[in-house]
Amino acid sequence: MIRIAIVDDDDTDAVRTTEMIERYYAERIDAEDGAAQGAESTVARESAPAYTITRFADGESFLDDYRAEFDAMFLDVEMPGIDGLETAHRLREIDSHVVLVFTTKMAQYAAVGYDVDAIGYLVKPLEYFSFALKMRKVEDLVAKRQGVTIPLTVGTGTQFLSSHDVRYVEVLGHEVIYHTEHIAYKVWSSLKEAAALLEPVHFAAASRYCLVNLEWVKAVTNDSVVVDGQPLPVSRSKRKPLMQALAAYYGG
Repeated sequence: MIRIAIVDDDDTDAVRTTEMIERYYAERIDAEDGAAQGAESTVARESAPAYTITRFADGESFLDDYRAEFDAMFLDVEMPGIDGLETAHRLREIDSHVVLVFTTKMAQYAAVGYDVDAIGYLVKPLEYFSFALKMRKVEDLVAKRQGVTIPLTVGTGTQFLSSHDVRYVEVLGHEVIYHTEHIAYKVWSSLKEAAALLEPVHFAAASRYCLVNLEWVKAVTNDSVVVDGQPLPVSRSKRKPLMQALAAYYGG
């Protein structure tokens, strides 16, 4: 399920964005029903909705007591109080994960938003064809950013980690170390096995000894990558693939 936030002070525009989302998923379900030709699959989809929508009337109410509970958001640029650009900047200070799309009535805002990792903009009044194209991109990025559960054998028990919590993974001898915010989990394994566990999600090699979680990458220089404040070496052969992985992660 994809969790979507709409932040827009205009009731009419917020309703139109909601209708676009509903139409998009209704057409998806109709297409799947036609392919499946089965009542059971229809019942299953109806019992587990593909999306949820939460609307906020301004940036302040959206950011107030914010929790990283949304996968994607449609953010109006022109709002009283905290406008969409300032809302996006404040959001990125606490959540680098949510996929962001700006909506605007002014075409001159077309070039803004990339410093807050927005994947683009939609001009109001929204037109369905362009909305559907953008929504497919949103879904692709959300799918890439969804985490996996990593089972680690630690001592005599098993520790389950979310890939979102892992900053980077390194190998030292025959031990693989999963670094989280406060704890480093050591397991007897190989980096190849770790890479296989993390293959469905957003990790990339910084060197032959280290995998980094793109979600936590804050900067890349000629010979290092900063992961949640921690500088790590980047080998010459891995720098270009790392930059390409980052571009794909952020929808470039």
